[in-house]
Amino acid sequence: MNFLTTPHIRIKHADWPYILQSFLVYFLLLTVSYFLLNQFLFFISLAVLSIFFIIITQFHLYRVQQNESEYLQYKIQCLNELYKLLPMRSPLPPMTGWAATPELAITVQKVVQKYKPDLIVETGSGVTTLIAAYSLEKHHPGGKIISLDHDPVYANKTRDEIKLHSLSDWAEVRTAPLEKMKIAKNDWIWYSTEAIHFHQPIDLLVIDGPPVKTQKNARYPALPVLYPYLAKKAVIIMHDTDRSSESSILKKWLDEYDDLTIQTLYGEKGITILVRSERSDTRETKYGLK
Repeated sequence: MNFLTTPHIRIKHADWPYILQSFLVYFLLLTVSYFLLNQFLFFISLAVLSIFFIIITQFHLYRVQQNESEYLQYKIQCLNELYKLLPMRSPLPPMTGWAATPELAITVQKVVQKYKPDLIVETGSGVTTLIAAYSLEKHHPGGKIISLDHDPVYANKTRDEIKLHSLSDWAEVRTAPLEKMKIAKNDWIWYSTEAIHFHQPIDLLVIDGPPVKTQKNARYPALPVLYPYLAKKAVIIMHDTDRSSESSILKKWLDEYDDLTIQTLYGEKGITILVRSERSDTRETKYGLK
């Protein structure tokens, strides 16, 4: 190890509330001690408080590592299930970074197996495109997935993966550049409507794009634009619903479309399934697919 180099400190956005809260409490206690105690007692309290916060931090780190370990086991279990349940002809691309999580992939697999959709439409493309195509091949060979991707480079990568896995009979990727559009007199940026043409209703809609940085509530237009194409009993899977932006999108959709029911699934980034029906009950269940 080169001690002259600055170590890389790994701090995530989710860590900052704990860091700031601990710092503020520590600072306030020290300030009170400084004004109320003499110098000797102040340094004693400083040492005690430092040890106390070190112990708290160690417990915090232990709990975080324990949770991450449990979640890692869950992800491994999801991957193992995928390779056992589907006839993989080649390794899947890495499910890291911005790619789909293993729990999203297994959710797509279970939904396809349960509902056997004739047409799946996906915003974004990648691993879930392959999983959906494999699931269709096994459980509903007459079905097809059409994925919309705004990035030509990434769209071509997914097309290459489709060919590698011999899934061209079940999967299609359409390049759909992001463009400005009006929805209820508001300006939005979403996939080009030129790519939105289907010969049958959408039975399953998977929403995992466009990138959240596109604009505030970037994935909201998915339902207003595609709702007219949805089958009467369509299923919608939305990823990243642990984020505040996606949560607000869900609430807005539920206010605007009273034929949607919702169930929230476990996941690192959050997975929510919406089912279109005549019911307007939006009570949440957290028990996954039944």
